[in-house]
Amino acid sequence: MTRVILTISITVGGFLGFTAASIRAQAGPPLLTDDPETPGNRHWEINLAMTLSQTPGSRLFGVPLLDVNYGLGERLQLKAEVPWLVLQDRHGGMTHSGFGSTNLGLKWRFTDKDKRGFAMSTYPQIEFRTSASSVKNGLVEGGAELRLPVEVSREFGKTALVGEIAYQIVQRQRDEWVYGFAVEHKISKRLELLGEVHGESKRNLTHDELIFNVGGRYEMTPRYTLLFSSGRTFGRASADRPSWIAYTGLQFHF
Repeated sequence: MTRVILTISITVGGFLGFTAASIRAQAGPPLLTDDPETPGNRHWEINLAMTLSQTPGSRLFGVPLLDVNYGLGERLQLKAEVPWLVLQDRHGGMTHSGFGSTNLGLKWRFTDKDKRGFAMSTYPQIEFRTSASSVKNGLVEGGAELRLPVEVSREFGKTALVGEIAYQIVQRQRDEWVYGFAVEHKISKRLELLGEVHGESKRNLTHDELIFNVGGRYEMTPRYTLLFSSGRTFGRASADRPSWIAYTGLQFHF
């Protein structure tokens, strides 16, 4: 994990030395890695999606995942996210459903690409358990989490690079590191293809979980965008490490 973080830091740092171009670097849904962009003053960005996380013994669906974002000025973004989860036993056991964890966040972009050639932000988020029965049924883990990330993005013509690293304070468990590096490329006026490497590890840099994820965004109209991605874990999957993740949904802008 140390080598991954070092590689991401060197890569992003090297790219920041070049000249910026003209596209908007936007990670976030359907990717796991976030970006410094915000919706804009008094603008809404709502993601309504179906998600999947599969391990050797179970499938966990978010049907749906509701992710609501609102712009306060040009540099601030409020976020609220909550899914309805369905946990399916792949060996014929019981299926459980209930609310997933609620995620609340505030993003502040403190460096703009127009002034510096790159953008940077911080995006504190708190995640807490919405339902005690969801913890009891194994849909979510008990306790709360506080994520303290920094995001950076840089644009090169039709290609954008995004990096993120975060320290995550976890109640009742060992704290974690979360990190990601994403590449986005504009294929046409409406289609953008995406790829990322995203990982998590414990505070002492053990128990790495590294995911390779690819997807895209297709702008159906100026107000509606189709989001899709699919990814796999590097290495062997386990009961708490997914072998496959997927995301499909619609993004509404207004």
